[in-house]
Amino acid sequence: MTTLPQTTNVRLPRPSSGAIQLAGQHALAAPREPAAQQAGASEVWRIIRSHIWMILIVTCIIAPVAGYGVNYFLGKYYPRYTAVGWIEVKPMGQPSSMGKADFERPDTGNIALGIRTQAQLLRSEGLSTNLLSNQNNEVRQTSWFGQFNNDLAKAKADFEDSLTVTPVQDTSLVRIEFTYSKPEDCKTIVQELVNMHIAEQKDASSDALGDRTKQLNTMRTRIELRLSQLSTEMHNKQISLNQDGGGIGKMGTKELELQKLVQEQVEAQLLAEKTKGAFDSTLEALKNGQDPAGIDRFVQMNYPYLASLKYEIDRLGWDVTNLTEEGELNQRTKMFVKKLEAMQAGYNKQMEEARAKGKVAILEEMQQDAMSAASKLEGLNRKVTILKTDLGELNNNMVTYLTLKEEDRGLRDQLKSVREQIEAVMALQGSTSATTVQWKSPPQKPLNRSFPKLPITMVLAVVLGLGLSLGVAFLRESMDQSIRSPRDIAKVGQINLLGMIPDESDDPQSAGARLPVVIFDAPHSIMAESFRHIRTKLQHTASLDTTRSIMVTSPAPGDGKTTIACNLAAGLALNGRRILLVDANFRRPEIHKIFGLSNEQGFSDVLNAVAAFDEVIQETQVPNLAVMTSGPKPMNPTELFESQLLIDFIERALEEFDHVIFDSGPIMVVAEAQAMAPRVDGVISVVRAKTNNRGLLQRMRDELRRNKAEHLGVVLNAVRAQGGGYYARNIQTYYDYANGQG
Repeated sequence: MTTLPQTTNVRLPRPSSGAIQLAGQHALAAPREPAAQQAGASEVWRIIRSHIWMILIVTCIIAPVAGYGVNYFLGKYYPRYTAVGWIEVKPMGQPSSMGKADFERPDTGNIALGIRTQAQLLRSEGLSTNLLSNQNNEVRQTSWFGQFNNDLAKAKADFEDSLTVTPVQDTSLVRIEFTYSKPEDCKTIVQELVNMHIAEQKDASSDALGDRTKQLNTMRTRIELRLSQLSTEMHNKQISLNQDGGGIGKMGTKELELQKLVQEQVEAQLLAEKTKGAFDSTLEALKNGQDPAGIDRFVQMNYPYLASLKYEIDRLGWDVTNLTEEGELNQRTKMFVKKLEAMQAGYNKQMEEARAKGKVAILEEMQQDAMSAASKLEGLNRKVTILKTDLGELNNNMVTYLTLKEEDRGLRDQLKSVREQIEAVMALQGSTSATTVQWKSPPQKPLNRSFPKLPITMVLAVVLGLGLSLGVAFLRESMDQSIRSPRDIAKVGQINLLGMIPDESDDPQSAGARLPVVIFDAPHSIMAESFRHIRTKLQHTASLDTTRSIMVTSPAPGDGKTTIACNLAAGLALNGRRILLVDANFRRPEIHKIFGLSNEQGFSDVLNAVAAFDEVIQETQVPNLAVMTSGPKPMNPTELFESQLLIDFIERALEEFDHVIFDSGPIMVVAEAQAMAPRVDGVISVVRAKTNNRGLLQRMRDELRRNKAEHLGVVLNAVRAQGGGYYARNIQTYYDYANGQG
């Protein structure tokens, strides 16, 4: 059964397998695409390829011819000659405070700065004003100056525009150019300009050297006066130093005396510290019960008898020891023992007394030595202090004398440098090399034009021609709103492309076949294959189980909608579906002519209930394809399509057929097509390549949307393969593959 409701004059949009949409809302079968796309590299190349002949003709023929003509015209009426002169900026300048060394090794940075300075001076306003104002130079006699009628302001402005001054990098040269239509005037102007600049530089250099000479002579006088004063001061100081015991270049008597006293002072200091240290250490040893050093020597020297007594005691001790070892312990032995003990006791007592006296004597001697050394050191300190005070003033006088002597030496060196600079300046003043600028190569009368030059003119002409032709190509492309390829449909946006049908003239296998049924007559042609692609795309875009009534329309007449409707119906029939093709174009019916059928009765009779449905069905030679012609033109076709009669007809037709395909009139031209569109399950629109434009397609899309019709998509018809068209490679590839090639 059909999906048409029975209580409304408008069929609800069908549910799609790809998307579900609510009643009253409009949705497209394809995803939304951007309204505008930026042309990529392929798009640019397509535009160039489609206009390649125009680009080649303009670039390779018209532009060179125009360039040659322009070059001839400019060379004849507006020639330009350029005179070139070269000057050299010498690295010799005024002597500096460093003397002759500056002339021998000039600084590289200063040389480059001088070259740039000279270049700026040649372009200075003062030089150009002097040149043009001077009545005696030859510039005012040239035709270049005569064209301004003594208007210095205009002449100066043109002079600045025509003059070029360029420092040559890594050299000491400056290039001076002047451009004008008369070659002899160019030479004269460059010659006079540089001559005036050299003269001004020479005058300026002479003035500078004169000023420098005055400065150096003043400096020399000042130095000589100061040297005379220094000589007098140094003589007086020398006399004073000799009187005070000082010496010039040698040590004076007071210095020698001080040196000797300081040496004695150091020795006395060491002796005082040594004696005081010895006294302190001896006193500390006595407090600790220790014997001072030298006590034994003191006893031996002052008490010699103690040594004899010690000897006697030792000898008696040996005798007692011998008697005891022999075992004789008699009275005599005992007597010797007692005697030994008595002598030992006496010796010990005397020794203690002697050592006690020795300690006192040694300590007193050390104390006396320490006091004597300290007294001597104190006396030397007083003498050194007095002598140093005397030498302080003498040293100050010596320092002053040495300072004066150093100043005298520096002034004499400076005076020598000043005299050398004076000699160098005097040499420069008498030499022609005093100026830093001179001619390197005077200008010659130019023989060849500097403008125009044919190679440059031709290159510019070709580049301009290429740019102009490309601009025209892209301008035509941007202004061309015709639909030629899928990218043009994509630019409209929100439209699904079901497929493309090539132009019949580009398909060799469709020749002789009936175009409306080429899918049946020439099944192996590229056109038949294209219709099969559309059938497959339609099956994926809309569910054919629910999309059973389809209207085929176009925005304008002659787009090939009838051809598309017939081939689509034949393609579905060949796919095993029972198809009814209805001619709903009452104004220009064509289907009966295509199939060679009678049109006495048809679709209009069924809608008006004049004839029964089965009576007007006519079979065709295409299996499963039946046709209902339009029949007589009714008085009110729009009202018929807007009535319940159309819905009833669709219901009746779908009882016997799987699909009903209506070939309607152009939707943007006739009203009955707009009336039928919302009452069928889907609408297929046909657009003819290079005939319809994007604006018309957009209006058709919006019209279907406003009528709430289900727009299944667009078929792009009659796509051309030549002239940069879209289909050239596709057609060739198809036939190569079909024939087993490639």
